[in-house]
Amino acid sequence: MTLKAKRLLSEAEVVLFDRLLSQEMLKGLDGAELIDVGKTAGNHKMTQEEINQLLIEKAEEGKVVVRLKGGDPYLFGRGGEEALALLGRGIPFEVVPGVTSAIAAPELAGIPVTHRGVTSSLTIVTGHEEPGKDSPLDWNALARVKGTLVVLMGVSRLDKNVSALISGGRSAETPAAIVEKGGWPEQRMISGTLENIAAKAKETGIEPPAILVVGEVVKLADQLAPKKIAIFRPDAQMQDSADLARDYGFRAVCAPSISLVKRSLPGDIVQRMKAAECVVFTSANGVDMALGNDVIRAGLKDKVIVSIGPKTRLALDKYGLSSEVPEEYSSKGLEILLRNRCRNVLFLRSAQGSQYLSDDLRAAGLTIDDIPLYEVTGSEDPRLDDLIRNVDAIDIFAFTSSSTARCLVERAGELGLEAHLRRALEKAVVAAIGEPTAAELARLGVRVDVMPEEFTFEALLKALRRRYQ
Repeated sequence: MTLKAKRLLSEAEVVLFDRLLSQEMLKGLDGAELIDVGKTAGNHKMTQEEINQLLIEKAEEGKVVVRLKGGDPYLFGRGGEEALALLGRGIPFEVVPGVTSAIAAPELAGIPVTHRGVTSSLTIVTGHEEPGKDSPLDWNALARVKGTLVVLMGVSRLDKNVSALISGGRSAETPAAIVEKGGWPEQRMISGTLENIAAKAKETGIEPPAILVVGEVVKLADQLAPKKIAIFRPDAQMQDSADLARDYGFRAVCAPSISLVKRSLPGDIVQRMKAAECVVFTSANGVDMALGNDVIRAGLKDKVIVSIGPKTRLALDKYGLSSEVPEEYSSKGLEILLRNRCRNVLFLRSAQGSQYLSDDLRAAGLTIDDIPLYEVTGSEDPRLDDLIRNVDAIDIFAFTSSSTARCLVERAGELGLEAHLRRALEKAVVAAIGEPTAAELARLGVRVDVMPEEFTFEALLKALRRRYQ
């Protein structure tokens, strides 16, 4: 969205918006009247004439009106028709150019619609013409045009359009791709040739909105497409993780595989807190679960507080608590940090947390107490089910805990798709955030390709970027 469009939208009193818009665009417009005039094939909330009339009525009421369209209003957006209707009533208007999916969607999928040495021309057509149109598209002529062809709104007629291109003389071996839901979190692309692209679209369940790209530039996606990384963290951590993944050049696919359920504290919590000289937090989740309790907050006074990792330390900082971070996020690192300072150590963490830290510290002669603050369960998040069904589109699986891996495999089994998931894991890159996670993946029969030296999500992303570079 351009800066001008954003400014005008903030000034609007009435907004007529299309179906294919991110709800993010409508945030903060609570004072405006929002009217959904979106259309789908065969299902129009309003006819075009009714939309034109509504624009006129709202403008003649003296309102500041924005007609918010997907893509560019003058490319198959019927913006010209609406502008002419306003002009006919003497209503002043201005047009703000938009970003058309004809160029943006292929680009987001790694396909430049023009590329030096490959093609210097682009043809954009609609693949879903109105019945009885006076000047129908000449598919024979389109088949002879060199360069890239982009077909918008053509999913329902994909078979016919592709057949027409081949019949018109375009080679059946011409590279072709379909980009579905370009720019949305669930964006995906399938590629092939003119000969098989329709069959692949049917097999994979491609649905509108999707565009067809035909031409040699499709091959460039193998090198230019951003890698899709599946993230399985709980929903509360997902947005920060997805934003960080995008900062590192990956396309984040958010599929929480776990949920966190708070546990009741043991009756002897006060005595156990008093006995501890040092309290260790292993995750930001544990910090939030613990410090919502007044008893634990009071019990932390005069204790050595240790956080495993920078995110955990930041979570403690938010509560005004200083903590120490071992140089190495391991039992050895903890032992070095606590040597000759603390003998009694209390862990506040997940009930499913790895015991290797506790066991190694006990072996080193420290007295260890563990209090589980929360349970980790399967998420039952529909985004996880969607990922499992479309798992072939994933390039990287990023596992940030043992439970994220275990719950993913368990859910795939419940859906009857475990074999499907395992085939995708074999083809993709599998990344584990640390040794316990890698050990769990090994137990599940999944190989690990990437594990960073520092056990943080950002370090994992850095290691992945180095691998691809």
